[in-house]
Amino acid sequence: MIDRTITYRLIGASIMVLSAAIILPLILDGERPPELDIQVQVSESPEFPALKIAPVQPVDTLPIDSSEDQKEPQEISLIPVPKTAKDVDEPIKQTEPKVAAKPVQKVVVEKPTPKVVADRWVVQIASFKSKDNATRLVEKLKQANYDAYSTTANSLYKVFVEPEFKRETSEKIRNEIKSQFNLSGIVVKFSTN
Repeated sequence: MIDRTITYRLIGASIMVLSAAIILPLILDGERPPELDIQVQVSESPEFPALKIAPVQPVDTLPIDSSEDQKEPQEISLIPVPKTAKDVDEPIKQTEPKVAAKPVQKVVVEKPTPKVVADRWVVQIASFKSKDNATRLVEKLKQANYDAYSTTANSLYKVFVEPEFKRETSEKIRNEIKSQFNLSGIVVKFSTN
C-alpha cells in the first residue's frame, strides 16, 4: 500500500494542477485591449467593363482594312554574318610528309619553399585571467621603455616583451625586468598567432 504522506502529496499536487488549469486562464486572459476592437471596413470591388471577345474566324473571311493597302512595304535588309574558319577560302597548300612527333618531356616544377625566417625570442612576463590586469602591466612596462604587448590564449591574457633575434638578448631583458619589477618571466619562441 501507498504511504499516507505520499497519498496526501499526490492529492495536493492534483488539486494544485486543477486549480492552475482553471485560474491561470482567467488571470492571464485579462481584458481585451482597446486597440484590438477596431472595425475594418472593406470597400466594394470596382466594376470593370465587360469585354466582348469575337469568335475565331478564318483569315479569308475577315474584312480587309483599306488603310493597310495604302502603306508602302518596308524594305528588309540582311545583316552580314561573319564567316567561320571553315568557310574561309584559303589557297590550297601542298602538304609535306608527316614527321614522327617528338616525345613530350615532362617538366618538373618545384614548389617554391617558403623563406625561413630566423627564430625570434620573447619574454613572457605573466598570464592573467583579467584583461585589466594584463593592460595595467603592459602600460607599466611601456612606461619603463619596454616594447610590451598582450595576447589572448585559452581565456588567459599573456603579457610579452619585445621579440629579439638572439635568445641571449631576451634573457638579458628578462633579468632586467626581474630586478626592476620583481617579475620572473620565461623566454619563449615568438609566435605570430
